[in-house]
Amino acid sequence: LVEVLEGVFNFVFGMNDTLFYTVLDAKLRASKVMAHRIGFGQSEDIVIFDEPCHECFVDITRTKDKRFHIINSSKLDSSKAYLFPSAHDFWQHSSKDASAQVLRLVRPRQDNVEYFIDHHDGEFIILTNSPKDDGPGLPAAEPLPFRLVRAPTDSPTSEHWVELLSVGGDELIEDVEIFKNHIMVSMKRQGQPAVYIYDRASGRRSELPLPYNGNCTVRPEPNPQFEATTVRLGFSSPVHLESVVEYDMTSMKQCKSWASTPLHINSSEYICRRLKVPCGNLDIPMTLIHHESTELSKAPPTLVRVYGSYGVSLEPEFRLEDVPLLLRGWVIALAHVRGGGELGREWYAAGKGASKINSIADYLSCTRFLLDKGWASSSRLAATGVSAGGLVVGAALNISPEYFRAAALHVPFVDPLSAMLSPDLPLTGVEISEWGNPLSSAASYTTIRKYAPYDNIHDMSGDRPRPSILVTAGGLDQRVSVWQPTKWVARLRSTGGYGMPVPSDTGCTPKLLFYPQMNAGHFHADSSESKAGADNGGDFISAQALRNAFLISETSTIPC
Repeated sequence: LVEVLEGVFNFVFGMNDTLFYTVLDAKLRASKVMAHRIGFGQSEDIVIFDEPCHECFVDITRTKDKRFHIINSSKLDSSKAYLFPSAHDFWQHSSKDASAQVLRLVRPRQDNVEYFIDHHDGEFIILTNSPKDDGPGLPAAEPLPFRLVRAPTDSPTSEHWVELLSVGGDELIEDVEIFKNHIMVSMKRQGQPAVYIYDRASGRRSELPLPYNGNCTVRPEPNPQFEATTVRLGFSSPVHLESVVEYDMTSMKQCKSWASTPLHINSSEYICRRLKVPCGNLDIPMTLIHHESTELSKAPPTLVRVYGSYGVSLEPEFRLEDVPLLLRGWVIALAHVRGGGELGREWYAAGKGASKINSIADYLSCTRFLLDKGWASSSRLAATGVSAGGLVVGAALNISPEYFRAAALHVPFVDPLSAMLSPDLPLTGVEISEWGNPLSSAASYTTIRKYAPYDNIHDMSGDRPRPSILVTAGGLDQRVSVWQPTKWVARLRSTGGYGMPVPSDTGCTPKLLFYPQMNAGHFHADSSESKAGADNGGDFISAQALRNAFLISETSTIPC
């Protein structure tokens, strides 16, 4: 018998033929957790949790030992969690009050504090950045690093938390995997990846050896077996495809590996290194990738990528679209600006909300560093950013367009002020903690207005150098509405100096190319719009081929 449940966002199985799932509201926010009995109609499903706060996003998970289910209600910078025994039968006590009674709040929400829960051998293991010396209440004074704590099964609330593992000021815990005898901790140390294995019996912490001299991305693979003595990790680098390595957590040695090599690339011939770029009293990390024969002193064509939002790190990972550029002698630079997560929570907080302008300043500092060193020239320097990274690039073009010969912006978030002034848009409420609320705060309005790319377009006509720009948009994009890049392009054409027609016989005039795909979403073409069985990878390849053709063409043309 096949059952179909409608409107499911994420789900997890329970016991007693039960399935739990979340549903989206009209603004695409996961707001409710439902319980479903397999074999019964969906109309009989029970609401076990309903989150009214429009800034919160709800999900449900199960602890690895399968004893508890966890309901997480999260903002971008804070969370609260409820737990209940996996064996609980909601249909024996199906009233709303009965459901509420079985849910146990672990710690009330506190601004700037997050926590995530698992269960292990009679105790809860909790990853949190909560203050050590105070309880819930006022917002945390400053973003704090994450640490591991434990609490008894019958007393999981925060007053019973005991620290299990902490990290140094230059370390950031990113992921934790619980096993019967070990805990795997994936982290960043001074922006570089590190993986530790914590032995529960001895308390010893050992570091796993990482490939590619640590210039790589580490992602824990699915490790569903609670009793396992091995752990699988995924690795990639700018010149290495995703590989999976299995480590023995007792000996700390590799026992299996599954690796593949990209075509046409000898990975050993490429250099990937991390630099520090001065910016005021800070150093901004920047990663450079290029062939060993590339002479930086000759200012080869260079692409500077940026993201810098939501605490998401810009990882030195394999990107298929960069291979054609690397094969042609390009340098790929990754600007790890404030607002990302490379150097921890403080790094993230220093590039969000009222401090967003720091992300833009850092990006320009990285660009200026390459130009001042003579490692790049403005005639062959290109910028690129996706989504919130497009905001940083767009703002940088307003401030210093003369730095760049070309810029490629994919679904760029270039009109943040209009978006945050529109509470009816999907996800606007969820984004308040990242950008601020200009509807209720004059300070937030003023701050966003100062850096928003759309609101700060200057006339770049006349003799002032300006880059050629490629902009893409998706008609089905629910994160960055198609009207954002569309109106930005329109204003660039009307007041930004891009209104002149592009001559067909010369490369002297900077181009402004707009490529909207009305059947595409935020990432690739929407599968519902494609033919049955079609591979949407072709849409991605076509879009990236257009980007590379544009970049190569523009940086190969000598500007007038």
